[in-house]
Amino acid sequence: MGLKQIYNFIARLNKRDNPYTIVDEQVILTEGKWEGFLAHDQVIEKTIEIYTLPNKEGERVFAYTLDKKEEVWKTYLKVFSQSEVLYITYETYGDTVEAEDINQLQGAAYYLENFIENVKNKLHSHDEDKVRHITGKERESWNSRAFQKDLEVTNQNLQMTNENLEATNQNLGLTQQELLSHKNAKDNPHAVTKHQVGLGNVEDIQQASKAEFILHKEDLSNPHQVTKAQVGLGNLDNIQQASKVEFNTHTTDNIKHITSSERNNWNDKYTKAEVDNKLASLETKIDWKESVATFEDIASTYPNPVDGWTVNVKDTDYTYRYNGTEWVVISANAIPKATSQVDGLMAKEDKTNLEDMNNKKHTHSNKSLIDTLTQVLINNWNSAFTHISDAIKHITATERTLWNTVSNKVDKVSGKGLSTEDYTTAEKSKLSSIEANANRYVHPNDAGTRHVTDAEKTIWNGKANASHGNHVPATQSANNKKFLRCDNTWQDVTPGNIGAAALEHNHDSRYYTESEANAKFVSKEDLGAAGYGDMTKAIYDTNNSGIVDKAESVAWDGITGKPPTFPPSAHTHTKSQISDFPTSLPANGGNADTVDGLHASSFTRVHSGSVNFGGNNKEITTAEFKTLLTTMGAFKQPHWIARGSWSYATNQIITDSGFGKIHLAGCVVEVIGTSSAYTIRISTPTTASGGSSSTLNCEFMYVDNGTSYSPRWSKIWTSNNDGGGSGMDADTVDGKHASDFLPKKGLTWNDLKGV
Repeated sequence: MGLKQIYNFIARLNKRDNPYTIVDEQVILTEGKWEGFLAHDQVIEKTIEIYTLPNKEGERVFAYTLDKKEEVWKTYLKVFSQSEVLYITYETYGDTVEAEDINQLQGAAYYLENFIENVKNKLHSHDEDKVRHITGKERESWNSRAFQKDLEVTNQNLQMTNENLEATNQNLGLTQQELLSHKNAKDNPHAVTKHQVGLGNVEDIQQASKAEFILHKEDLSNPHQVTKAQVGLGNLDNIQQASKVEFNTHTTDNIKHITSSERNNWNDKYTKAEVDNKLASLETKIDWKESVATFEDIASTYPNPVDGWTVNVKDTDYTYRYNGTEWVVISANAIPKATSQVDGLMAKEDKTNLEDMNNKKHTHSNKSLIDTLTQVLINNWNSAFTHISDAIKHITATERTLWNTVSNKVDKVSGKGLSTEDYTTAEKSKLSSIEANANRYVHPNDAGTRHVTDAEKTIWNGKANASHGNHVPATQSANNKKFLRCDNTWQDVTPGNIGAAALEHNHDSRYYTESEANAKFVSKEDLGAAGYGDMTKAIYDTNNSGIVDKAESVAWDGITGKPPTFPPSAHTHTKSQISDFPTSLPANGGNADTVDGLHASSFTRVHSGSVNFGGNNKEITTAEFKTLLTTMGAFKQPHWIARGSWSYATNQIITDSGFGKIHLAGCVVEVIGTSSAYTIRISTPTTASGGSSSTLNCEFMYVDNGTSYSPRWSKIWTSNNDGGGSGMDADTVDGKHASDFLPKKGLTWNDLKGV
């Protein structure tokens, strides 16, 4: 166990103005209750929140109380809940370094110092152990001997073949049997002494075996009858001693112990008798008397008052003091509120108004000017403002400008509407000289400018043919065999007509005559409306068979030699080649019997990403859990997977795992095998309610190959659930067995000395 586990050190927080936020301080409840100090000091109590899950999740817990302790800087909390673990969140201004912190550090230093000293003593004891260590002479002696491996090599080297052995036998005159007898002799035929083998100092007595030595070493019953005086503990009584942790806890207990300052303070206190005497003396001198019910009770209760006596009356809560003559009220609550005629206390409304007036007070920079204002002056200003505001008596700047231009205007005359000032007398005279109907145009009709008549136009249109003779040729239809000669006549295109001499040439088999060409080829006229193309014979008749290799389309009736049926050849189609391939299989008709020859029972089935195991929060056994899995179809395929819904109310709890209760909410359940031989694996979540904290964030496996094979649950330990309190029984720790460590109690002298 380390220092952290012994002293439970907590990282302290420096004090600051802005609070820290402490999230998810975990506490473990015992029998529905936890109480103790929070880990940090100066906690802001109103920020405390408690939940059943981390990160303020789960149910919030309100059943807690805050208790006041002497350590006022700490917060002592009592929490009540059915949950095994709770998470507390709060804010703090930092920690206070206490004497307990210093004591823990001193205890840790003392523990570490003792631990180091103990290790040094063990090392020194081990170094001085002559039994476990060898001397230099012993080392030299042992190093001079052959090791077992060297002996084996030597033995191999010394083995002789049959031929060498026979030769040796012949040379020595020894028989094979004699050599074997000598070799197997165990009675030291050469009379070797213990000095010769380096064991001269060893006495010839029986040595303990390894097993006997181990038994003797582990014997804790004090086989040598060692007394407490022999180990330096003669003055100790045989009673149980407090452990170091218990001693440190007691030493640092500030409730059971007092400090020197506390001792001085307590020694300076009065005893009970001294206090009683002082109280009795004070009662005789005190001016304050016990309160009475009404004012009338004062006279009967204190018939002989002394100047200065003070009494409180309960019904009015007024306090009276005797001034030597009468009882006068002196308490503030007996003073009436002030009015405009009577002095008294100020009402809270008056106090509010006074503060408001005080807040609104200000100073005018033109106060001297304001002081000169009189009512007469104000009346004159008001009269002047009324006159200035009269729009009838005053004109605007626009009106003033318009009126200032009146000298440049003419009087408005009825029936006239002049709008500009640019109409002159000259223009008026010009307009007056225009005759009536001045907009009518008269075209001249003299010999030089008159129009032609229709008769003249007809005569002129017929002049061309009469004057040009036959220069205009007759009309011809489109024909590429005619041309218009310069004498204005149409002529056939021949060498003679165009003035070209015929060239001498010979025709060979490469050329056709016109008749041969007409017989062999289709002419343009023959094609008619069939159209023209640019495909040559080398393209459409590649094998020169006189038959077109293929046609784009041929009428079915025009094909001869067709077979009666066309059996399809083996072929494949891609999905893109199928024009009506469906995008998805229909809900009905899409249920295949197998996939790649395998039935559905051959595949892993993910039953559901969220399923209710049982539908309620009932506790069940493993046998009942198997029945539930059977009804859910978990054994109908070799591998079945489902995850429990995140609802504690709709999932059941397995109670007989041997590791605590397993709540199936949020668990992943896998089933492998059949109902007669199967394995169940459960992976649990990090939190749960109703289960056990020891089963959280774990994996459990249940293997059942039949009742004769001991079916049971197993827990798989991981880095998430190992460590202290996990229940894991490891074979070794860092490669060391438990026997390699000092026992927690029952130490003997042999254990300390290492023998």
